[in-house]
Amino acid sequence: MVLLLAALRTTAALAPQRLVAPQRRGLVRLLSTANVQDAPAPKRKRVKRIRQHINPLASKQVQPAVLADDWFAAAFADPGKPLIVDVGSALGGWVVESAADDGGRNWLGLEIRPAAHDVAVGRLAKADVGNAHFLQCNANVDLARILADAAAAGAPLERVCVQFPDPHFKKKHHKRRVVTPELRATIAAALAASTFVSPSAYLVSDVLEAATAMRDEFRGDATLVEVGPWNAGGWLEASPLAVPTERERCVLAGKGETSTAPGTAFRALFTPN
Repeated sequence: MVLLLAALRTTAALAPQRLVAPQRRGLVRLLSTANVQDAPAPKRKRVKRIRQHINPLASKQVQPAVLADDWFAAAFADPGKPLIVDVGSALGGWVVESAADDGGRNWLGLEIRPAAHDVAVGRLAKADVGNAHFLQCNANVDLARILADAAAAGAPLERVCVQFPDPHFKKKHHKRRVVTPELRATIAAALAASTFVSPSAYLVSDVLEAATAMRDEFRGDATLVEVGPWNAGGWLEASPLAVPTERERCVLAGKGETSTAPGTAFRALFTPN
């Protein structure tokens, strides 16, 4: 009997103990916490960042754009409308909004950055307008050919715009600026040959030094004349455009971090002499 009782006690001691409700809940919480800590964190969706600066003098950037012979006629529902060209159209907001606002003109945006061009094309597709188009190209390489193709298609050139281009603040990078003697000569020649009544080149920047450099370049062309009215600082008093760019809205609201004078845009307008 004594041996039997001892055996029963030993068996009871070795048997697993039944957990009461509070203990079970505590164990569940412990296991749940362990599972969460051990589980891999969900991957964040990567958003492709569009580069703000690009070297237009890089070897791959100076290759001419590949364009079909009839690209201009295919780009617009009515290629014979007056043409507005935006050099450096960025994400395309101004071109798309202007085209939707004014169907009597064709609007062409030129952008060197492929990612920015793709965003612009996406915006244009959503807007569903037939009087706007975008090209991914280097204006200093392709503008002469683009304007010649437009003229051949019967499009009267009304205006070429250079709006808030990258100022390339560092002096060693000034050679990367979009307005070069070659670009100015190309624009001047196209304006002189245009069949539009009063074609023009419109320049604007929120950086005084960059705006001055652009204006001085165009002032040096004897075939062009600067037109007003001007403000007290000698700059064009108001924009000739019905729709401001996204950058201009930001600048005039005093939010341009790189602006020389927040809330101020420095403008100039030139026509053939």
